[in-house]
Amino acid sequence: MCRRILFVAVGLLCIISCSRRELPPERISPVGDYYERAMLLCEANHYAEAELILKEGELAAEARDNKLELQKCQGTRYLVARILSATIQQRNYELLHDQEKATNMAQLITLAKELLHHTYQQEKITELQHRYEQQTSDRRHYQMLAYLFGLLLLVILLVLTILYFNRRRIEQFNSILDLNARTIERAQHRIEVLSLESEAHDKEISRLNNTITSARRFTNERLGRGKEVFEHILAGGKLPPLADDENCLIEYYSVSHYAKFHEWAMGYDHLTARLYTYLILQDMGKQDDDIAQILCISPSAIRSIKSRVKARKKADKM
Repeated sequence: MCRRILFVAVGLLCIISCSRRELPPERISPVGDYYERAMLLCEANHYAEAELILKEGELAAEARDNKLELQKCQGTRYLVARILSATIQQRNYELLHDQEKATNMAQLITLAKELLHHTYQQEKITELQHRYEQQTSDRRHYQMLAYLFGLLLLVILLVLTILYFNRRRIEQFNSILDLNARTIERAQHRIEVLSLESEAHDKEISRLNNTITSARRFTNERLGRGKEVFEHILAGGKLPPLADDENCLIEYYSVSHYAKFHEWAMGYDHLTARLYTYLILQDMGKQDDDIAQILCISPSAIRSIKSRVKARKKADKM
């Protein structure tokens, strides 16, 4: 189970690391180079070359099927074409010595250049703003993923820690139960031997009884009794008629077989003590006929218990 959790964590980390990657700046606006080259040509009054460069950018935008970039190229190329046309007309008017119309064309060229420069600056600002927003969004995204992964890792470590210490606690408790069970067994055997002897050993028997009592109290008397009932059934005996002995068996099994008991608690609804006892005996490898003899009930009662257990299983209801 621990390995599965670690594999899931590593797989999630790989998915997170590959989920989003920041695009390099040149892939955000591939026609930006055409704008810059066209502007340099316009500043040098090479408008025809600038129009050709923008035409290449328009073709590149069409190849990428990017309508927004295509509109930008067309709008800029239109301004450059207007400047080129106005420049040619200005020269013609100057050759005809029509200074008024030549001046008007010069003013039109100046306005068009200012508009072109303004458009270019707006495009640069928009592109830089887009890059900044993209980087900010990516940074927040990765920060959020880092927080989530850290939280997931913390939860996994917490679960593994709880499982580890719970297993250690159960192992230590079982070892104490085994030690005290051997102590109680030796004391009971010694009492039986002393009781068969002709001489009185009241003090020795009293001391051994005190040893048994203290051993049971040290590990919790109910769990100690539950272990005795469990071992008695393993040896082929029947469940004692006292109802408290059955509850002691359930309490002992819930500690000594924590994983299995937790599985039952999560997989069934409202199990009674007798239904828990039936599941415990099944988990011990007992068949229905053996369980009937251990519980001192009829086979029909066993079938009734079995049907009630099946009816309370959550998977069957879904």
